[in-house]
Amino acid sequence: MKFRVLYLMMALAGILVVSCDKLDQPYSSEKVIVLDTNKRKVLLEDYTGMKCVNCPAATADAEALVDLYKGQVILMTVHAGYFSEPDASGHYSTDYRVTEGVSWFNDFLLISNPMGMVNRAPYNGKPAIGSGSWAEAVASVAQENEVASIRITTEYTPLSRHHINTTIETTFHSELPGAYNLTVCILEDSIVGWQKNNDPNVGTVPDIENYVFNDMLRAVLNGTYGEQVTNAVDTTLTYSNTYVYTINDSWNPDHLSLVAFVFNSETKEIIQVEKQHLVE
Repeated sequence: MKFRVLYLMMALAGILVVSCDKLDQPYSSEKVIVLDTNKRKVLLEDYTGMKCVNCPAATADAEALVDLYKGQVILMTVHAGYFSEPDASGHYSTDYRVTEGVSWFNDFLLISNPMGMVNRAPYNGKPAIGSGSWAEAVASVAQENEVASIRITTEYTPLSRHHINTTIETTFHSELPGAYNLTVCILEDSIVGWQKNNDPNVGTVPDIENYVFNDMLRAVLNGTYGEQVTNAVDTTLTYSNTYVYTINDSWNPDHLSLVAFVFNSETKEIIQVEKQHLVE
């Protein structure tokens, strides 16, 4: 694991890293995160499966990139594909799949695990890339200036059936052509379960009994490809989208985050992404 982090740091030395602020007081009050950087944030999607023996090592590499870029890279792990399919019984009977995640896996032709996407942008001609290319793909976009910013405002009332009310405000900084959509997701950390593994550097082989799944896609609030923000960008406007959602009783609110990303409606390339913890 130390070798992996060191390798990534050496390979990406000189890349500018930035951080974002986090606000306290989560309960029954508004929390706002405002971007404080002029660099584009990056969504790294890790398509994984509990029965994929190579996935723990790939996820470790993805988490190392998150640590390296200090808030500029946002990770979302999506359980989809053959190795995510649960068994009828036994250690691997839990179904972590989400309908929208399975659709993305199929639509973007990811084929197998571990694979992923970086801002859903083409890399060597296609958005779906193997884990060995994630670091290079992230580096290729991480130094680009942001062309839009996202502000997340969330009100969470735990005594009201885990009810959340979130508003996503999008501001464009460039006169971009085309239409743009917004997708809003819920992720959960610290989910403990069984995971197949073939790398002793990241856990026991051939199974990790108490594997900790982080950044796991739990729900999409507004459909597979979200909803349209605008069909004609106006840099003088702030576009606002509000969603009301009741979280699943089995999820731990202390471990939930909201992730919002804006993308070109035609190409599906993500131009900006932001993340906010539900409870700080």
